[in-house]
Amino acid sequence: MKNSAAKITSKRPAYWALSSAMTLMLVGITSAWAGDGPTPNAPDKECGLSTQQQEMLALVNEARSQARQCGDQQFAATEPLTWNCKLARASQLHAEDMAENDYVSHTSPDGSGIEQRINNQGYPWQAVGENIAAGQLSAAAVVEGWLESPGHCSNIMNATFTEIGMASAQNADSQFTTYWAQALGNAR
Repeated sequence: MKNSAAKITSKRPAYWALSSAMTLMLVGITSAWAGDGPTPNAPDKECGLSTQQQEMLALVNEARSQARQCGDQQFAATEPLTWNCKLARASQLHAEDMAENDYVSHTSPDGSGIEQRINNQGYPWQAVGENIAAGQLSAAAVVEGWLESPGHCSNIMNATFTEIGMASAQNADSQFTTYWAQALGNAR
């Protein structure tokens, strides 16, 4: 397992961390949410969760329920995350793009990052983070790897985040076959 922004060229699972950019605490970003409809922090369940998504949500919330050391940083147990369909859709599009274009990065080939992907889904965020991985065959394997990586673990344990969405995509012709994206957020 390697934690860096450099591309790994082996068939081993890849974990990527941009620890300083992983948790973006930006306030005052213009939002598409105008205040109509449900509040942004209300659980967003209309999209439904796959079995894989339910498993990842349970694994992440189980991890958050216990105090944890992420690298040099100690985290107290924190509240569980709720599912958000907009974060899930942003994750799905990124996982599919990585699989289709055979790359593992927080920056898409078009130059967009997590902020743009989340904005494109109309999620009115005040904090957002992203975990990505490639090559793992199960939600359990990818969450285990993230918890062993300080930057990814910090995102999972960050009490600022209240919502989550995740997805995976496959491409048998790509380097890692299976690509994972997880978006964590806190809406305004």
